[in-house]
Amino acid sequence: MPDMPDAVRAVAADDWVVEVSQVFDADPALSFDWLSACDEIGQTDEFRIVVRFDRLDGSGIRLETRVRRTDPRLASLREVVAGSEWPERETSELFGISFTSAAGVPLPSEPLLLPAEDAPGHPGGWPLRKDFVLGARAVTPWPADAGGAEDVRRRQAPAGVPDPAIWGARPVDSGPPDPAEVAAPSGRRRR
Repeated sequence: MPDMPDAVRAVAADDWVVEVSQVFDADPALSFDWLSACDEIGQTDEFRIVVRFDRLDGSGIRLETRVRRTDPRLASLREVVAGSEWPERETSELFGISFTSAAGVPLPSEPLLLPAEDAPGHPGGWPLRKDFVLGARAVTPWPADAGGAEDVRRRQAPAGVPDPAIWGARPVDSGPPDPAEVAAPSGRRRR
């Protein structure tokens, strides 16, 4: 079966449920495949939410919308698309995007993958956001750091670890780091 490119359709966030419902209802061959998000930091100050529908022949259609990073809310597809609740909950938990009822009220959801916010082990943020600091990566040795060919090359900081001047100890009055600084590749050498 040859790979067929998906048809991609941009949808306004206000029209999300209506547009998805129309596309899903118009083609009985479509089945829900997945729903997730992408952090667009460094390009725009938005998250891109994508839902994909699949056909038996391998073709599909993706609908994409964007929500502001400052108040990431989107109407839920739970009443329209069976099986979308868990991917929405996962997206909410890992990106901090709130899925709401038709009235705009955030829908409650129990954690799926992470401990509850007040439980030990909660990461203190949303791990799939690009501005989430992967502090453990900064202190965990990489396997290639043991020696060999890696020693003769220029060592870079692990991916996802911004320069400590950006995310490290900062004066209280300095505010949060600028997302563009966090998303920019540091190019710094590892110590």
